Amino acid sequence: MASAAGKKATGVGHRARLKKRVLDEGTKKLSDLELLEILLFYAVPRKDVSKYASTLIEKYGNISGVVNASPAEIEALTGLKSGTELLFSLLRETSLRMYAFEKEAMLLEGETLKSFLIGLYGRLEEETVYALYFGDDGGYIGKQMIFHGNVNSARFSLRKVTEGVIRVGGKAVILAHNHPSGNLTPSQDDIISTKRIAAHLMANEIELIEHYIVSGDNAIGILNP
Repeated sequence: MASAAGKKATGVGHRARLKKRVLDEGTKKLSDLELLEILLFYAVPRKDVSKYASTLIEKYGNISGVVNASPAEIEALTGLKSGTELLFSLLRETSLRMYAFEKEAMLLEGETLKSFLIGLYGRLEEETVYALYFGDDGGYIGKQMIFHGNVNSARFSLRKVTEGVIRVGGKAVILAHNHPSGNLTPSQDDIISTKRIAAHLMANEIELIEHYIVSGDNAIGILNP
């Protein structure tokens, strides 16, 4: 009969081998069972988790089913409590945020950009400025609300825009602000402000792709109407 120390050593060796396999080969070849087992390493650090992984995959069919199962069911099946519940909760939230980001990025391709901006502003009654950031390859990186209030004469912080692009590793930006009045015609201040913003960003090697005015169910560009 194997000693407790021997079992512990075997378990540690198994974990080490699986982790090394991931580092050497990546995650693509992992089955759902193996992936779940590795994830459980971090929720259950001192036990053999292979039996838990097998039980859960057998019950729920795949890793998605396991992660979305109720904590009470998982506890009833395995006896695992808070560590596993926390892990799966974090995985669910991470997946939701990644999906939202990817969906948002797809919406920013081509003509759908205007639809995205219209949805972003919705029925906001206060004038608001958003910056959308893009990388070297033109891929969408993220967005930031820059300012609430009157944007004429570029009174909102150009430094905040510049620092936002640099922080996310971007090289280009699209700005947008809304006209709650419903008038989409750029004012003289809008035009002057846009030129000033473009010059400021260019001095920092950042491209201003466009500055949109959004109102109701339409949006127009100031640089390229």
